[in-house]
Amino acid sequence: MTNQKNQAVFGDGLAELLEEIGKYHSILEASKHLGMSYRYALHRLTLAEERLGESLVTRVRGGAKGGGSSEVTEFGKALVVRYRKAQLALDDVLKKLP
Repeated sequence: MTNQKNQAVFGDGLAELLEEIGKYHSILEASKHLGMSYRYALHRLTLAEERLGESLVTRVRGGAKGGGSSEVTEFGKALVVRYRKAQLALDDVLKKLP
């Protein structure tokens, strides 16, 4: 998915990252589960949010002993749902091709 400037904004990797953040409530745990570095996951989120002009995740920093959490925003959740529906529709079309 691209934005109005034709910049890549959203795809499988980001959808998976948001799904995992929703599951673990943590960017760190989600990135570990997906086998990517925390720094890379944070970069992907920040870049997508800048390009979309919307927040995908709300972050609460932990203190010295941790305790932070992350939640996928309603916009982020809706984007994942729409993306997954579009994937299914495309899969259906491709299955019908000769």
